[in-house]
Amino acid sequence: MKGRLELIGDWWYVRYTTYDGGGSFRLLVHPNFVDMTDFVIIKNKRFYDGDEVEFTQVLVNPMGREVDPNDLGKNLSKCKWYAKPSLVEKEEQKQHLIDMMESDEELGLYDEPGVKEIKEIKLEDIFNDEKREGVKRVIHQHKVLKGLSLVNPAHLEMTSNGHGEFPDSYKLTEKGIQYIIEQLNKE
Repeated sequence: MKGRLELIGDWWYVRYTTYDGGGSFRLLVHPNFVDMTDFVIIKNKRFYDGDEVEFTQVLVNPMGREVDPNDLGKNLSKCKWYAKPSLVEKEEQKQHLIDMMESDEELGLYDEPGVKEIKEIKLEDIFNDEKREGVKRVIHQHKVLKGLSLVNPAHLEMTSNGHGEFPDSYKLTEKGIQYIIEQLNKE
């Protein structure tokens, strides 16, 4: 964020406006982040009352340490928000842009469409004989299970869910499971 330095009494503040036009705000600059006298020193450069600076909002505990506002495991009740001025030099900005463009090039974002080598995927690569046989087996098993009737009392056992005195469902027995496996393996 950007804001302007203000000296009020012996305290330095950063005055900034929100992006949504919500008004002008003032945030105290903590003395741990910069050297302050009649001016503020950021990375060996002097800034005076009214100068524009880059800053971030940071949460500081009573000991003067920066804390993570998302760490809900800590007691943040006595912490306060401060402005932490920073200096983004032109060379740093240039280097950052160069680094971003180089990483974009590695990803191929600047390549011309159609210039890349296109590898054709053949249907045989996806559905080889082994996979084709597996698909056929699943289709066959589905048909067998749809047409299967368990009418032999040795294949099923009557059970109750415990809420009534009469059985209200059936459970497969070992013989029933073996019967289903035999039917599935038939071709």
